[in-house]
Formats: sequence, structure tokens, C-alpha cells
Amino acid sequence: MNKFKFSMGLLGVFMIFQACSESDDTTEPNLNAVAFSADTHVRTATLPQSILDYVTENYPGLTIIEAEIEDNQNYEVYLSDHTELVFNSQGEFLGVDDDDNEFGDEDIDPSALPQNILDFINKYYPGATIEEAELENNGHYEIELSNDVELIFDGNGNFLGQAQDENDDDQGENEEDIDPSQLPQAILDYIALNYAGTVIIEAEMDDDGYEVTLNNGVELEFDQQGNFLSAEDGNGEDEGEDD
Repeated sequence: MNKFKFSMGLLGVFMIFQACSESDDTTEPNLNAVAFSADTHVRTATLPQSILDYVTENYPGLTIIEAEIEDNQNYEVYLSDHTELVFNSQGEFLGVDDDDNEFGDEDIDPSALPQNILDFINKYYPGATIEEAELENNGHYEIELSNDVELIFDGNGNFLGQAQDENDDDQGENEEDIDPSQLPQAILDYIALNYAGTVIIEAEMDDDGYEVTLNNGVELEFDQQGNFLSAEDGNGEDEGEDD
């Protein structure tokens, strides 16, 4: 009888230990955790001049919608017609990122994601669908959902956090890329008078006014009426300010 009680006692201890282990395994994730994404957004004005020149010369009439530095230090530049251009860290053109040429990041079908990622999204983001899924250069998965949330998982499908770029603070929440032809005439006249020979390579509008980037790397800011406010070079210094 004592042996039986002893055996049952050991079994009870084992079951308690197992229950604790299972409890640890089911700890709820911190959905607000932040994980820096593999790609870092950069201001168009900070791109190497060779990239700005290449876009101006080879894609006239198009503007830059977004620019990123990938974790392999390549630049990926998205144009207004959805063309994706890839340049190396020196600003040399490598090619167009499309179905025939893939440079690093790989677009994958959501159905090809690890099952634990799909299960995680179904559990914690019910009703959201996967808009885009990428396998990054560093082996992580970056998932963009229909509710604009971006999630990062490691190569084994473990949740790391929501995607955030290192310079997200520089990204305006309400900025909208627009065609330069939609800019107020006062802005177009100002640029023609003061920056003759330049080309508008990016134009954005937000609640405060307009931000225009020229192909020489100068950023101009205007209010909602098109009145000039300020000019900076790619280093954030006032245009014309001595080094």
C-alpha cells in the first residue's frame, strides 16, 4: 500500500509539472511587441544621386512612391506605375524586381506560409486576410494584413512582433503621394522660377500642405495654399546652408 501511495504521489507530481509546462507553452503573445522589419524606409531625398538620376533619365513622367534599404543593403525603389527597381549600396542599378528577376525578398503565396503562422493570424486577427507575404533576406516572414497591420515571424513561424522600421518616426501618418500635375500652380511656378531644369521626383500631400522632392535631392515644403515654407537638402540642412 505504501508503495502504491508513493507511486501515485510521483504520478501526481509529474502531472502537475506537465500542466505547468503546458501552461507556459500557451502563454498569450504580446501583440503590441515591436519587431524591426528587414527593410527600412528611407526618404527619397537621401537616396544616392545616381539613383535619382537613373529614375529621371529612364522613367520620365514617373515619381518615386517609396524607397527602402533591404537588410542586404540594396535599395528598392517603388515607382508610381508599380515598377520596383533594385540598386546596390553604391546606387548602381541591378535590375527590375519582377517575376523574372527576384532580388532577395521573395513574395510567397499565403497558402505556402508555415501552418503555425496561419493559425496565429486566424486566432489573433480574426476577419483579417493576408494582403502580402514575403520571405525576407534574413529568413524572417513579413506579413501584411488587410487591416494594415504588419507582422514579423522568424523562420520557424514564431511571432516576433509587429513590423516597425527604424525611422518610422519620419513617416507622416497622413501623407498621400500625388501626381505632380495635381500640385497647386503656385508650387509649379515657384519651382520653375527657383529650380529651373530640375524634375519633381516625388510629391506628397498631408494635412499641413505639400512636400516636393526634386531630382537634385532638395526637399521643398509648401502650405495648403502653395506658399513656400522651407527647403532642405538630403542631409536635412537648409538649402544653401554652408557645411
